[in-house]
Amino acid sequence: MILEHEIPQGTKLYFGLSAKIKRKIENLACEIFYQNGYEEILTPFFVYLEHQKNFSNRSIIRLSSQNNHQISLRYDTTIDAIRIITKRLGRTTDQKKWFYIQPVLSYPTNEIYQIGAECLESDAFPQILRLGAMMMQSFELKPILQISNVKILKACAEDLGVEMEAFRKMQIEDILTSGSYIADLLKIQTQADLESFIPIAPKFLQDQLRALAMCASYCHYENMIFSPLDFAPVDYYNDLVFRMFAGNHTFLLGGKYTIEGIESCGFGIYVDDVIDHQIKIS
Repeated sequence: MILEHEIPQGTKLYFGLSAKIKRKIENLACEIFYQNGYEEILTPFFVYLEHQKNFSNRSIIRLSSQNNHQISLRYDTTIDAIRIITKRLGRTTDQKKWFYIQPVLSYPTNEIYQIGAECLESDAFPQILRLGAMMMQSFELKPILQISNVKILKACAEDLGVEMEAFRKMQIEDILTSGSYIADLLKIQTQADLESFIPIAPKFLQDQLRALAMCASYCHYENMIFSPLDFAPVDYYNDLVFRMFAGNHTFLLGGKYTIEGIESCGFGIYVDDVIDHQIKIS
């Protein structure tokens, strides 16, 4: 028996203070986006399954259309937004900066509210990084800003002949026996750590380490750390990646990626985590 007050596990109910906080941060985000030349896009809840990059993902909620085509509920806004912008809107607009405020849904009944930005310009990462920090400041949050570079991780795996999965599972004991420079990379946290290691780093890593170090000049953020071997939790991020977090709350995840053959960058703000944190400190 399902009681009248119950809602499915993973779904969200916001009311009173939580609803007020949600509306406030969404309004602040809209204002900042428009001030920085972004336009809003709202993508459909339903997506053809073949348009998902990884349609074998067991977290995707699958349905059937009226013509018995396989469709799914929106699992990732970035992939869908870039596809629609490039394939459907490409002939009608030359706008490169877009934002959205909408949930994604995963199996079985999980709702995740997001505020996101996508910029279809490969050299816009510095602006995206600053925009993310600006958002957190407007929400009156001071999380840690962690920056990494997926290309460093891939270069190390290739050099050592180690599968990327070993890094993902953090099998550090296996990795450390393969290369002494890995231990040095793991110790890097500050800008000073990074810059002092670059001259003595293996040659094949130096360019990507410099690219990582340059991020300090893109965004003058007080609480910034560097993690060269951090693994991107989203598989299409293939270059610089940044996240902002406090305690067990991840507020923002962003980076550079290539989708539909277009080098772009963007971020997603996890609204539910922001609301939960704001309520706890209020």
